[in-house]
Amino acid sequence: VKDTLSVSKYKKNTTVFGSTSLKKKFKFRYKNISLAKIKILSSSKKYVNEFLKLEKKHQSNLIEIHNRPNYLKDLVNNLSDRSYVIYFHNDPLTMKGSKTINERKFLLKNCFRIIFNSNWSKKRFLEGLENKFVNSNKLVVFFQSASRSNIDIIKSKKNWITFVGKLNKAKGYDVFAKSIKKILNRHPNWKAKVIGDEKREKINLFHKNADIMGFLNHNKVLNIFKQSSIAVAC
Repeated sequence: VKDTLSVSKYKKNTTVFGSTSLKKKFKFRYKNISLAKIKILSSSKKYVNEFLKLEKKHQSNLIEIHNRPNYLKDLVNNLSDRSYVIYFHNDPLTMKGSKTINERKFLLKNCFRIIFNSNWSKKRFLEGLENKFVNSNKLVVFFQSASRSNIDIIKSKKNWITFVGKLNKAKGYDVFAKSIKKILNRHPNWKAKVIGDEKREKINLFHKNADIMGFLNHNKVLNIFKQSSIAVAC
């Protein structure tokens, strides 16, 4: 969102809504939604309800939803006069709100555009749908990109294989966890560094040469990347 908005001609007219307890906020126009812990509603339901309160005053023309297709139904029911765009950054068939065929038909009916980060994720979205949806102009692929940055490469690399990302199946961590044990058994002088977490999904990786480091800040991640012979960021 940050990288896209920085080059958008609409950045002065765009408000980003999010929820964080970090002191350093989004550098563009940003509205933080504080989520107090309550037992009655899920955090997702609470987030949508709070957003609806703000949006009824804000009155946007276009609302972008990133990776949360389950938000759309409540938004459409309350704000039927808006245009909606959904971005899929992961496998649509693993997300609430796009797992079933009927859910995906609802998205197609109510979205102006549905954007995917790969042809594979678009293909997954279309699984089980009739052929008439395959060439829908609502379905668009925008490939992943990254800002270019200067990194000092350490000439003397360590025998580290590093994985950075959400530790779930959508990011391929299940495949990594299964494969890396075979590699470490075959090459005992190598080590695996795993950076990331995932509270909703538990994939265990137990090996004496595997270091599960949890969530780390940006500078620490870069430092480990510089020293690693092989690095995978998802």
